[in-house]
Amino acid sequence: MGIEKNIQRNPAADILRCLAFSFVVCVHFLRDSGFYQVTVESTKTLMMLIGRSFFIICVPLFMTLSGYLQRTKQLSGAYYKKLGKTYFAYVLASIACVVFSVLLLEKEWTLRSTIIGILEFTAAPYAWYIEMYIGLFLLIPFLNLLYNNIPSRKWKRNLLIIGACIVFLPSVVNVYNFDSVDWWRLPSSGSDFVEIIPNWWVTILYPVIYYFLGCYLNEYKIRMNKWVNLFLIVYVAFIFGVYNYWRSFQGTFIWGVWSHYYSLFSFFLTMLLFLFFLNLKYDKLPAILGKGLAKVSGLCMNAYLLSWIFDQLFYPILKEKVSVIEDRFVYIFAIVPIVIVLSLLLSYVLQVLQNLLTDLTVKIIAGIRKIKAKHKEDPDSSVPALQNE
Repeated sequence: MGIEKNIQRNPAADILRCLAFSFVVCVHFLRDSGFYQVTVESTKTLMMLIGRSFFIICVPLFMTLSGYLQRTKQLSGAYYKKLGKTYFAYVLASIACVVFSVLLLEKEWTLRSTIIGILEFTAAPYAWYIEMYIGLFLLIPFLNLLYNNIPSRKWKRNLLIIGACIVFLPSVVNVYNFDSVDWWRLPSSGSDFVEIIPNWWVTILYPVIYYFLGCYLNEYKIRMNKWVNLFLIVYVAFIFGVYNYWRSFQGTFIWGVWSHYYSLFSFFLTMLLFLFFLNLKYDKLPAILGKGLAKVSGLCMNAYLLSWIFDQLFYPILKEKVSVIEDRFVYIFAIVPIVIVLSLLLSYVLQVLQNLLTDLTVKIIAGIRKIKAKHKEDPDSSVPALQNE
């Protein structure tokens, strides 16, 4: 437990969580600004694709952080109780999204549809991650049991290599058409690919492999020169972006395993960015800044869900004021920071509300238990004494 407490105070983990949330907002900018409707053929679209290739590791960063911070968790009631806090925060965020939809978007939500939406993870439109995380959270003690009982570093490294082959390798192997020379000149012209290796596990297993990557980075302190590391981050992001540009050239952006969370490029980029921040020195970081990072980091999960509200506010205005899609791209430097700040502020408000409701619930339960205990000691104490007339 001592090791885990030390890890939780590590500013690198807080920085990475904040970056992951910021990258989510950037990815949503591309979607909501209309980027995916633009023909991919200009230098500007190439630059946006390089940026997207960097930002798309947002979710892999969150998953890897889970492994990094939770590697020592064991099966216990105390561990599973923590899930209640996460779910409560999700419920409050869902209610906030529903209230916004009713008041400003004029959508119809009844009490019944709200409850169903919360249970189905649709009341908060970005809640798919919470749905995934709940399952991962339940599995974590068993994943840790598996990982921590692998006898050597070599075998743990082999676990990652085999996992990467099963999940990430298909994204760069199974995505070509070997029957057409013309396809290689213009990959956006077709989507009939030859499957060379099995790819059944790709979308199912990728959160687990990212989790194991976090466990490995937690246990073994991999050192790399920071300038070499930084160069590799830029290089891989550039190659990733150019590759996506080639795949979509003269068409609109083409979605595929090569451009998603389970791309081999995403896996390498996640690992490199993680290593970069883990290897930085934080001994001279002011205590107040460290505390601030920890506070903001704790708000990021709910801010992720709540950012949907501000996406609905700002992007319709952007589309109305700037009709040419490519001219909207520069507004990433204005809208993204605003959405991040407002989402964090609203997350803080809901966190305060959650703490108040939790404290109130604890007091009510304690009061009920006190009354029951008193009643057991003196069963007649609650019955008023009969007075003589």
